[in-house]
Amino acid sequence: MGVAQVLARLVLPSLLAVVVAVFFVMSEPAPARAGIDLPGGSFDSTRLVECPIEVPNAVEVECGELVVPEDYDQPGGMTLRLPYIILRSRSAVPEPDPLIFTAGGPGSSSLDSVWLFADSRLRDDRDIIVFEQRGNRYAEPALMCDASVWWEETAGHTPCLDSIRVRGIDISQYSTDNIVRDVVVLREALGYEHWNLYGGSFSTLVMLLVMDADPSGTRSAILQSVRPPSETTFAHEADSPLRAIEQMFTDCAANAQCAASYPDLADDFFALVRRLNAEPVEIEIESSTVGGPIPLAIDGHRFIDWIAVNALYGPVFPHYDAAYLPLLINEVSRGNTRPLEIAAESSWKGSIENPTWAWGLMFAISCQQDLPAVGTSRPEADLAASERLDGFARTASQREICAAWDLAPLPPAGTDYVRSDVPTLVLAGSYDPVTPPVWSRTTAEHLTNSTYIEFPGRGHDVTSDNPCAAMLEALFLADPMTELDTSCVETSPGPSFAIPDDVYRAPGLARSGHDVSLGSPGGVAWIEALAAVGVYGTFLLAAFLVILGLWLASSRHRTRRVDRTAMVAYGLALLVAVTTIAMALLVTQLNDDYASRGALAFSLGPSRDLASAVLLAWISPLAGVLILALAVMTIWAWLTRRWHSGFRILTTMTVLCSLVMVMLGVRWDLFTMLV
Repeated sequence: MGVAQVLARLVLPSLLAVVVAVFFVMSEPAPARAGIDLPGGSFDSTRLVECPIEVPNAVEVECGELVVPEDYDQPGGMTLRLPYIILRSRSAVPEPDPLIFTAGGPGSSSLDSVWLFADSRLRDDRDIIVFEQRGNRYAEPALMCDASVWWEETAGHTPCLDSIRVRGIDISQYSTDNIVRDVVVLREALGYEHWNLYGGSFSTLVMLLVMDADPSGTRSAILQSVRPPSETTFAHEADSPLRAIEQMFTDCAANAQCAASYPDLADDFFALVRRLNAEPVEIEIESSTVGGPIPLAIDGHRFIDWIAVNALYGPVFPHYDAAYLPLLINEVSRGNTRPLEIAAESSWKGSIENPTWAWGLMFAISCQQDLPAVGTSRPEADLAASERLDGFARTASQREICAAWDLAPLPPAGTDYVRSDVPTLVLAGSYDPVTPPVWSRTTAEHLTNSTYIEFPGRGHDVTSDNPCAAMLEALFLADPMTELDTSCVETSPGPSFAIPDDVYRAPGLARSGHDVSLGSPGGVAWIEALAAVGVYGTFLLAAFLVILGLWLASSRHRTRRVDRTAMVAYGLALLVAVTTIAMALLVTQLNDDYASRGALAFSLGPSRDLASAVLLAWISPLAGVLILALAVMTIWAWLTRRWHSGFRILTTMTVLCSLVMVMLGVRWDLFTMLV
């Protein structure tokens, strides 16, 4: 037998076997590379429903819900109803691939974001789908627990967990993996061949796993403040917040005004943390929903946590909270704790009176997937940072709740950075205290077609009040493979900080929005009633005074002799009514100015560059002087029986109504703004 024949008999069969094997391997569906098995079968039950929230009138929307099994391995079991809202494109002929958004957390509801996307440039060419994750606020069932309830979760006493289990909910099915499956199923159910992904914070993890598990269905992805599968805040309890805080020290020292105003900022901060840990600031949060005041001790650790999860979330320039942190540290270090008390009260009161966070979902994922992936040990860098922060560990309370819940661990959603060819825009903020920029940068490095952009002076929420980011997102979505011109990043506002002369000292003004919250829950009932009587009464009296003046000025009465003191009182009464109404309107305007900018900026006092603040600072003491003068004249008139009795009653009513604004002005520090 020749050599050629031997080779033919031995090699050719082997080669044929290899070819056949390769053919079968290539013909089978590729497994989910993130270790997440996509559900088999068809779960395409979608239906139109009434919108679960109020939606913008000027936008065409379609509200529906996706029905999926709670357990994909048990399709005949309990089902979940997951709402979604489609905001139709402004274009008459929109692109066939919409943008899908789901919120972070875990536990943050997605649907309220329709108001942000309604005006977004991303809606110019395609529809936007906002999808509620399983377990969140508007899903059925929702894993909602009041903040006041989960505070009480301890070993043997778990009211939040018990309220979930009593409804027959299998909490093990509320995982990152199943949220990923839900997103992929939604695309298939709505009939899209492919779409674009948008995620922020925790939902970047979801979207990374979606683009990895369903690459053929993903055209592009926008990721803001990335949390990669290989990382979790449990391993960075102290070093992530400390990094952002030290960034603030560095940037303040580099600014002449900030450095001159706070020369010992870092030393003051660390000393303040130790002092608060030794002597916490005790406050009480009035709550109409809980049924009584809730005590809250602000120690050094809670102070750091508040900085990390509130102040440093947004932009680091006025009038956002982060810009006022050096001023707050300076004030509290000098013994003035009132701004801290009011800021903490405002922050916590809002979360109690209007709970939006699905705490049950957060702990389901944190306790079953995130914490088990880390264990009880902490990296040396995190322990060193904790020591600098006097023992701070941001997730300490979460660890205690996870111990109390004692849930069986689930496999982690991933253990490595995702590798993908999907075009991806990655945005990060240099001040992010939760998902540090290095996570976003390293994620981008593992993605073949990625663009990484880091914004100085931005926190965890990169895109708030950021026209540069909005423009870059729109350009990327229009053509994901284009090379973006990022020059606008260099001209975007960098970090800047308020100094003492930048604000009026009126910390009580921050209470006004919670004291009087007409039309929404959370106001103080007796103050709201008093304010309504005072303001509306003054308005009616002002109208009556104007009519009276016109009547007195008519030709028929010009010849009548009028008491000069009564005329002076009339002028005072009219001025009192006008200035009192002006005070109420200016307070309302200031609340509107600060509505989206956080509690801290307002609690230290309104900025001097706001016209409404300047007017209020001058009108308030003027109104006080006028009210006092009118009150003295009215008392004198009653004692001497001067003026007509009807006019004495009119000025008395004006004084009484305006005194309501005086009482509120004292509570809200309106009369000391110029001091």
